[in-house]
Amino acid sequence: MAHDKPEASAPDAHGKDGHLQRGPLIAIGGAEDKVGARNVLREVVRHAGGPKQARIAVFPTASSIPTELAGTYEAIFRELGADVHVVRIESRSDGEDPRILALVKEMTAVFFTGGDQGRIVTMLGGTELARTIRRAHRSGCVVAGTSAGASVLCDHMIAQGKKGYAPRRELVMLAPGLGLTRKLVIDQHFAQRHRIGRLFSAVAMNPFLIGVGIDEDTAIVLRSDKKMDVIGRGTVTIIDGSKIQHTDIHEVPRNSSAALLGLSVHVLTQGCGYDIDGRQPSWPSRSKEAT
Repeated sequence: MAHDKPEASAPDAHGKDGHLQRGPLIAIGGAEDKVGARNVLREVVRHAGGPKQARIAVFPTASSIPTELAGTYEAIFRELGADVHVVRIESRSDGEDPRILALVKEMTAVFFTGGDQGRIVTMLGGTELARTIRRAHRSGCVVAGTSAGASVLCDHMIAQGKKGYAPRRELVMLAPGLGLTRKLVIDQHFAQRHRIGRLFSAVAMNPFLIGVGIDEDTAIVLRSDKKMDVIGRGTVTIIDGSKIQHTDIHEVPRNSSAALLGLSVHVLTQGCGYDIDGRQPSWPSRSKEAT
């Protein structure tokens, strides 16, 4: 998927040197709290400018019930103080609609719902809308997604797969995503659907990628400085294959377990973080209690 030169858009996200910087990427593991404190969705609004300032375009493109799902998120984000616009993409020609392109340029956040990530890339891949979203992100717009909407944020997207533990080639199929981050491959509903094996497999076959497995009601916030923060009540599993010593996943049959030596695995909880460029985890400091 081709990438475009930076272009200014509506959100104001200037760095210390006065230049525009990328907006946060927020990937949610799915099944986020929609009726209680709504902490994860509240963070989307906060990063998009906060109550009365956030302008969010909701894309229910991945869903087989887009009207129902769009209504749910529209109501939630409005209750959290955002101005919400639902964008329904029913054919690829909608990705060239000047009205939709103009709307996205005015937003401070774009939000992809869950469903089937293949539906998103089939509808949006290679369109002017996809390019507009990437340009808006580079100019400060938040891009967020839950479940399928999280997987699609990456250059390399998990399109299909099976649950399991041991790495096997048959567990995962990769496809091009929307191209908002090049170094990550994201999986969602991670612990709940036992998907560690397919993320092992994705990283074994692409060791330059960092695998990110996100539990339900949990999210990562990837900032412009290439550092991520973890929010929510679950865990985020980081799989770093940069120092793999040996794997035979390219040689063994697709349904056979593969060897995978030298992998680094980190399990992060809320308050922990990870430096993408440095490939280093971080954790909150604990203040010493008085004795």
